[in-house]
Amino acid sequence: MRYHVYLEAEPTLESYRLSHQPRPGYGPVFICPFVVLTDSAGQLYNAMRGVQGQNKNETMNMGVYQLNGQLDDQCPVLFPYKENPIAERYSVTETADFVSYVGQSWRFDFGVDRYRWSDGGGRLSLSAQRLGQVCTFWVPEQEGYEYPQMLRSHLGKATGTLDGEPVEGLFMLDYIYSRPDAMWTEMGMLTKLHNVWLNWLVEYDDGGYEGGYAWRGRPGTGFAAAHHVVDGVSTARSDAEVTTHFTGRGSVSRVDLALGHDATFTLEQAGSTDWPLHTCGTVSPSSGAAGRAIAKSWNYTEFFPLNWGAVADYQAAHRGLYGRYPSFARLMKNARIKDQILVFDEL
Repeated sequence: MRYHVYLEAEPTLESYRLSHQPRPGYGPVFICPFVVLTDSAGQLYNAMRGVQGQNKNETMNMGVYQLNGQLDDQCPVLFPYKENPIAERYSVTETADFVSYVGQSWRFDFGVDRYRWSDGGGRLSLSAQRLGQVCTFWVPEQEGYEYPQMLRSHLGKATGTLDGEPVEGLFMLDYIYSRPDAMWTEMGMLTKLHNVWLNWLVEYDDGGYEGGYAWRGRPGTGFAAAHHVVDGVSTARSDAEVTTHFTGRGSVSRVDLALGHDATFTLEQAGSTDWPLHTCGTVSPSSGAAGRAIAKSWNYTEFFPLNWGAVADYQAAHRGLYGRYPSFARLMKNARIKDQILVFDEL
C-alpha cells in the first residue's frame, strides 16, 4: 500500500471549513476532537465527539467518561444521554478568529493554533493550544482502496473545567478527508487500513513536552504513520512500531511504541470507554528522554479487531431495517477478542 506522511504549513481558517479541499475532489467526511484529562487528584476523564459521524448533518457524541481502572467493560458515562444526546444537528458559523460548529448542548471553536470546546450544556469547558505542526497522512486512491484517505491531525494541550473542577490534558483534533459524497464509515479506513492508533502527550519536570500520534495498519498494509513532536519541533514519520498487550477478554492493557531507534514509550491503559475500541491512560518514561522526569502524561488508544467489517455490515443492516443503529453496548455484551478477532459467546 502506498501512503505519504508530511507536515503542514501553518493552517488557515479555510482548513476548518466544510468546503475545504486539500486536494481536488477531496472533502471532509469526519471531524473529530477528543481529550484525555486529569483533575487535581489525578482522576482521568475522556471525551470525544465527531462531526458527520453517522449523518452529514449531525454530530455523534461518543460520551464523556470517568476512567475507573476497568478495561474489560465500559467505564461510567458522566453526562446522561438524555441530557447530552448521541446525535445532534449542528450549524457552522465564523468569526475573524474561529470556524465554529454549534449544537444544542455543545460548541467547537477551531482557530489557527487555538481551540475551544464546550459540551454537556457547559459542564465541560476547555481551551487548547496547538503543540508543534499539523501532521497529515495520505493514502491515494489505488488498487484495493477505491476511496482516497487523508487525515490531518492537530495535537494540543487542553485546560479548563469539568463540573467546575480544573482539568488539563491531551487535546487532539482530526480532520478526515475522502470523496465528499462518502461517509466516514464507507471509505474503508476502519475496515481496510486501521488496526491500532494512539495519541500521547508527556510533560517533563523541566517544563518541556513530547507527544504525537502513531498507527499500526492492518496486516499486510505496512502502514506505520506517526507524528513525533518534542518541545515544539515536529517530525513526520513512517517507522512506528506498535506492540499491543491484552487482558483475558482481549482488551488492550498496554501498548509499547517505538519510533525507529530514537524513542520508545509504554502506554499504560487505565480504563475502557466504549469496549473494545478505546482505552485511555498514562505514559511511562521514554528511552529518548535523556533522563528527563515525567511530571504528567496522557494517552488515548484505539484498537479495531481485524473482523470489524462484519460489525460495520451488521450496524448498516440494522439501520436499514429499523432506521437507527443498534445499541453498541448491548451488541458487545457477550463478545470477547481472540487473536484480534471479535467473537461472540452463545447467549
